[in-house]
Amino acid sequence: MLAALLRRLTASGLRRGLSGSTPWLLVAVAATGVRVLRRLAIPEQEVLYRTAVKPGDVFEIVTKAGMSKR
Repeated sequence: MLAALLRRLTASGLRRGLSGSTPWLLVAVAATGVRVLRRLAIPEQEVLYRTAVKPGDVFEIVTKAGMSKR
């Protein structure tokens, strides 16, 4: 929900800010900064396996205790 709000503030701020409104341009800059900081703060997850799933395929995901956090 916060991501959608930040995306909307960025878009509206840029649109209105580039039309001449300095306060809206500052809103766009601040929202973009928050989005960048959030992206940097979230650790990237490692992809262990990737495959295409076709109609009719069945797959099972099994985890072991203690393996999810590193």
